Amino acid sequence: MSLYEVLGVAHDAPAAEIRRAYVRLARRHHPDFFVGREPHLRLEAEQRMRAVNQAWSVLGDPGRRQAYDRAEGLAGADVADARPFEPFDPGDDDVDPRDLPDVPYRQGDGRDGRLGRVATLAPVTAFGASITLGALGLVVGSTVFLALAVAAFVVACLGFVVLPLVALSRASRDD
Repeated sequence: MSLYEVLGVAHDAPAAEIRRAYVRLARRHHPDFFVGREPHLRLEAEQRMRAVNQAWSVLGDPGRRQAYDRAEGLAGADVADARPFEPFDPGDDDVDPRDLPDVPYRQGDGRDGRLGRVATLAPVTAFGASITLGALGLVVGSTVFLALAVAAFVVACLGFVVLPLVALSRASRDD
């Protein structure tokens, strides 16, 4: 059965007619409309919908439609015969970045340890503490809490500036 027969259109049908046929069949055979029906009816609808989707994926694209028409005209081929089989070649994949000698993927030199994570989170923690201490100082009316909030804010700002600079210096040292 050709893809044109699946959609119920002629070989010379314009693209708009093919789209209308696809939408009409998709509305009629979509499996969601068969949820409460018997399992065999739902299975038939799913199979019919797969065929309709396959036909639309080929006939809805002008380039694929032309290739299909050429293949069908030459040998009455099906969609699977329109493109030659190309076996999977695992050797054509890109190189895994973890195998490269790049610093962010290098492991085992201690930088990704617990101390590195604590140093990364320290400015965020200091910023949170400054907000908490500042709110508490305003509610209680204590200048000590407000002074601690300002100090924590300064530490957080320095951390947000210093830590990226340290990371850049380590990266440039490794190059």
